[in-house]
Amino acid sequence: MSRLSRRTFLGASGSVLALAAMGRPAFAQSADIRHFWWGNPERDKRTLAVIDIFNGKNPSIKVSGETLGFADYFTKLTTQIAGGNMPDVIQQGYGVLFEYIANGAVVPLDEFVGKSLDISKIDQSAIDAGTVDGKFYALSIGANSHMAVYNTRLFEEAGIKVGEDFDPYGYTYDQLAEIAAEVKKATGVPGTDDNTADYQNFSDFTVQKGANLYNEDSSYGPTQEIVEEYFATWEKIRNAGGTPAGAESAGLSGVSDLAAQGVVTGKSAMTYLWSNQLVGIQGLMQDALGCAMYPNTAEMRPGSVVQPSQFVCLTRDSKNPEAATAYMSAFVNDLDMTKILGLERGIPSQSDVRAALQPQLSEVEARSVEFFDKIQGKTAALTAPPPSGSGEVEQTFERLAVGVLLGERSISEVASDFVSQAQAILRRA
Repeated sequence: MSRLSRRTFLGASGSVLALAAMGRPAFAQSADIRHFWWGNPERDKRTLAVIDIFNGKNPSIKVSGETLGFADYFTKLTTQIAGGNMPDVIQQGYGVLFEYIANGAVVPLDEFVGKSLDISKIDQSAIDAGTVDGKFYALSIGANSHMAVYNTRLFEEAGIKVGEDFDPYGYTYDQLAEIAAEVKKATGVPGTDDNTADYQNFSDFTVQKGANLYNEDSSYGPTQEIVEEYFATWEKIRNAGGTPAGAESAGLSGVSDLAAQGVVTGKSAMTYLWSNQLVGIQGLMQDALGCAMYPNTAEMRPGSVVQPSQFVCLTRDSKNPEAATAYMSAFVNDLDMTKILGLERGIPSQSDVRAALQPQLSEVEARSVEFFDKIQGKTAALTAPPPSGSGEVEQTFERLAVGVLLGERSISEVASDFVSQAQAILRRA
């Protein structure tokens, strides 16, 4: 298990901000910088355009971009870590940040703050989220939260009136079961994806039940009873006719490609993702998408959190850390570059950038901002990054949950097996 303790939220923040107020020194060293991210066609187009802008403004630095789909990104990164040839700047998610810090793949940014890296106008919450054990490791490139998207045309054809029959910011699993079945009956399209094997949805459900995925000592939080109730909740929606068949949903377990999601393929009317993916998934569809939070239990305890959508981090293999952090700084501060990036990676954490973007928001981007406005006060507190081994726990959940979807094993049997395996993974991590 990692020897890192849980994040110290306030300890380092003051010193980091004090450094942030320092002036930026001139930088004239010639350097080649590699930036690696997981993306989609829309993200790739924007990021490559931003790199062109940076290279044009900084002739002594040449940034090159490398991108892969999410499913292959971390596999390649693992190979690069082993080979000692990681790109200088990598994109990271909150869920795996702790693990990459623990194995030394990413390095602290503190020595560059106030020099090549300007964080003076970055939100304090974003700085806190990137701070672990008193050191600042990760620069937030947008805020994010879980979002359900629904096909407004199919909902209208089913006679479901948003705001009357369906409250996108406060509906229960029982209500979802009724709505999903109504959509299927009226349109022939199942009303929702089946999230039995969706770990993100399970994480929300766990918090809604009063637990956390990980305890303060990095042990696993959900009990077998919580896992069983989660599987049974989605079984009820499936049995009501509101989801595709279990075998069909099993085939999508772990698939993150937006083009394969049910609301895009027309195999369901509702899909669950991260809010920063709204722009990308709407770009794949003609029908307008509505935005909603994830469903809740009858107690309506908040389960979703607002967290950084992604970070950019400096790797241990960078030969030009000053140039790399100068690029990272421009990525979140330069108004020409952030104008191109827009909200594709989430709501920016830099106050001047948000103000500059407001007049130019597209209709779908404005929808994303409206969603963030409406979830205020309805989300749970952000917990510290998951411990080492959390990625394997997630993969184990998805693999075992497929057995429930296929009817191969009972819910209680799978739940017991999963909790045992999760605890064992964390003990040896």
